[in-house]
Amino acid sequence: MAMNIFKKIPSQIFILSLFFFHSPPEIQAIHPQRIILDSYNDFAQGTSESVEIKAEGTLVPSPFMEKICSLPAEQTWSILAESFDSCLVGTSPEGKLFRVKKDGSYQLIAKFPEGNVSALAKNKKGEIFVGTSPDGKIYKIDTTGHFTVFFDPKEKYIWSLICDDKSNIYVGTGIGGRIYRVTAEAKGEIYATVNETHVRTLLFHPAKDTLLAGTANRGAIYEIFQGGKSILLVDPEKEEINQLVAGEEGNVYFSTVGKKKSPRIQNQSPQDSSSLLPEGWIEVSGEPDETKEYPSSKTQPLVSIKPSIPPRLSEIWKMEKTGTAYPIWSSKDFVFAIQWFKDRLFIGAESGGYIYSIDSNGKMDRVMKTDSNQVNAFALSGNQLFISSSNPIHIYLSGESVRERESVYRSWPLDAGSIAKWGSIRLEKEGNVEILTRTGNTHRTEAGWYGWQPVVDNHCVSPKGRYLQFELRLGKNAKVSRVEIACLPENIPPKIELLKILPSGTSYSSLTMPPPPPPTKTIDQILSHDEKPPEFESQALPPRFQIKEGRGLRTAVWKAVDPDGDDLKYSIFFRPFLSPHWTVLAKDLDESLFSWDTTGWPDGFYVLKVEATDEKDNPLGMGLKASLESRPFLVDNTPPKIHIQNKTLNAISLTVSDEGSGIKTVEISEDGKTFTPLYPKEGVLDFQKQEFVISLTQEKKILFIRAEDESGNISNALINQ
Repeated sequence: MAMNIFKKIPSQIFILSLFFFHSPPEIQAIHPQRIILDSYNDFAQGTSESVEIKAEGTLVPSPFMEKICSLPAEQTWSILAESFDSCLVGTSPEGKLFRVKKDGSYQLIAKFPEGNVSALAKNKKGEIFVGTSPDGKIYKIDTTGHFTVFFDPKEKYIWSLICDDKSNIYVGTGIGGRIYRVTAEAKGEIYATVNETHVRTLLFHPAKDTLLAGTANRGAIYEIFQGGKSILLVDPEKEEINQLVAGEEGNVYFSTVGKKKSPRIQNQSPQDSSSLLPEGWIEVSGEPDETKEYPSSKTQPLVSIKPSIPPRLSEIWKMEKTGTAYPIWSSKDFVFAIQWFKDRLFIGAESGGYIYSIDSNGKMDRVMKTDSNQVNAFALSGNQLFISSSNPIHIYLSGESVRERESVYRSWPLDAGSIAKWGSIRLEKEGNVEILTRTGNTHRTEAGWYGWQPVVDNHCVSPKGRYLQFELRLGKNAKVSRVEIACLPENIPPKIELLKILPSGTSYSSLTMPPPPPPTKTIDQILSHDEKPPEFESQALPPRFQIKEGRGLRTAVWKAVDPDGDDLKYSIFFRPFLSPHWTVLAKDLDESLFSWDTTGWPDGFYVLKVEATDEKDNPLGMGLKASLESRPFLVDNTPPKIHIQNKTLNAISLTVSDEGSGIKTVEISEDGKTFTPLYPKEGVLDFQKQEFVISLTQEKKILFIRAEDESGNISNALINQ
């Protein structure tokens, strides 16, 4: 018997093989089996609630996060910390703006005609400004929810708003790549224009008196100096820069999304690339016309909401205060939001609701989980973080709290390959950790599993089952760095799927194959303690056989499988067709092929039986067997009979008969060297007895007759005139 060995294989293979809807990897029978989880990739296959999975492969309680409320809208676009106790949340597609309080209450304070609240900002005076799209405008809103148009730049999109110490507002727009500066008195002007389509995100450089702008179409970071002069500071050659945030010690972090772009060509004109934007963002139909004043989307449908996000690679880059920039993290998930919080960068993405974090070197932890599919935006308020997620929209708060909460980690269904008895569960841990287990016989945990039970003396007491799931409940200061589970799968018998007896006259002998080359390992395999044999070694060439022909030779060939992956041994038995007693023909065969000589066997029908056993790979007394009988096959060692019936001057009549396998050929020769076929009176050799007539002439003195049956037996006759 054997099972899936989850540990000791490369992480790429590990992820594929562990999901229960994939075929199991190559397995070996070892008893008892051990499943070991002690790395990030091991633990990341499970689910967690208030449990952080650290990069080094440990489980700890995550920072406090609680769901504040759920909002009646489809998509979150923007979030702003209004005060320590509340935040504003902008949504789409109905342009709703909500005020959400820490106590869980919320209020719809405004609804904007443009449909999408794409940006929010607050100045030093505490005044709130709202940027909308499409046909973007900037609104000023008071505490009662009353709003008025503060500035209308006549741009299609308002992507980002940011306020300086003098309460000036800087506005990133699309599709002309313009940045506006609007004073507190609502006087606006074009501050800078970049050679891109969209200005997606703005940030005041934490170490300089400049403005940074992240763009889309060809994602780049521009540095804009006083007076509006700009230079291209960083070109990651991606489609979009969608977030810019200040980090530690004057460093800046930004996220890129989209496919890699070809190197930038001088004087390349910008083109609209709004199709690069994530779900819920606007997709423009047709080419932009900067001279055209666009009508309201209420009267002409100029926009559509993208239903899904195509697979794209996201990256996080670190830009040091010297200007040096380089990627430190990448993912296939679409990154929506980043925020420097508590000495690390929090990442919100389309990742099943998980929030990740990386340190300044890109080392990743899985921090916490929301109940939504996407984490769209962060808003920092002192030492706490407001978090918005979509599909559906939930608002969360993370920060300091003395409230008790459960920190629960739940593994994915561990597959033993067959019904198994689960044994000891050992943890390398600190603090208080409670362990529960449950078992089942399907990977679908929602269907027909036994209930959860606590372990007793570090042993699983759940009933036997093919699958096991464990749950860890971590105390306040607990830490788990390794989980080791023992189990003994029940043996599954082998199966012989096919058995064929080949026609008489051929045998096969095994050829000695050259040994495989010495094993090698990559640096990654060594670092991951990979103990699986290299792939070329585990996929050895199949055995080869050399053919030999001869009278009476027979070959049996079969196909046998073992669901556990055990090595099999074979035995061959035979019996005459009408006898009930079996006789051993061969034992302890390694190959599923056997040849033997039947020239000493009496004529008649026989039955062959092949028996397969997995005893070699199982403890004494636990091996199982399977057998399969062949169809009856004929052993024929008697040659055909040639009988001269009549001889005249003009012809000879004779019969050829064979009571065994039947006549194969009858041939005639005058010199005993060159034979030609002789055909019966009926014209076809299809009976066990045939009549032949040979015409004679004066030239034919001696005739040689040769007859062969289907088993290769030959008889001869000589006829003299």
